[in-house]
Amino acid sequence: MKVVSINEKTDDKRKEDMLEVINAIRDQIESGEITEFVACSLDLEGLGQIHVSTLDVPGAVGLFEIGKHLLISQEA
Repeated sequence: MKVVSINEKTDDKRKEDMLEVINAIRDQIESGEITEFVACSLDLEGLGQIHVSTLDVPGAVGLFEIGKHLLISQEA
């Protein structure tokens, strides 16, 4: 997977980079490499969201907690 830096880029370039990451995840889901995932996002007002897709409740809780930890550790 490609990690994309979005610092000091135009809005169009930032959008292109984010969609590239989403498309890489989509490709891995379609190929069967990814069976569960968690993603964090921020909206224009800085409000965070955690997106989770899992096969069962224990997986959901684990991935949610990992996503929450990653989001909190980036804010520190």
